Amino acid sequence: MDDVNKPKHYTQGSIECIDAIDAMLEESGSSRADFYRTQIIKYIWRMPYKGSPRKDAKKALYYVERLICEIDL
Repeated sequence: MDDVNKPKHYTQGSIECIDAIDAMLEESGSSRADFYRTQIIKYIWRMPYKGSPRKDAKKALYYVERLICEIDL
């Protein structure tokens, strides 16, 4: 497997994380909130597969908190 373009922890089943994110953003205007959403998905997606689930969960939470602040603006 190609560790740069297709890392194992980004592909679960037949769907790659980047493809799911692209589909989510198809109708989006690419805002800061969208960036935070993509980061949340990325960290949750790979959480059980990368080696440090707690660390990835904390990173996702960091972006959830930033997303909440962005929405409150």
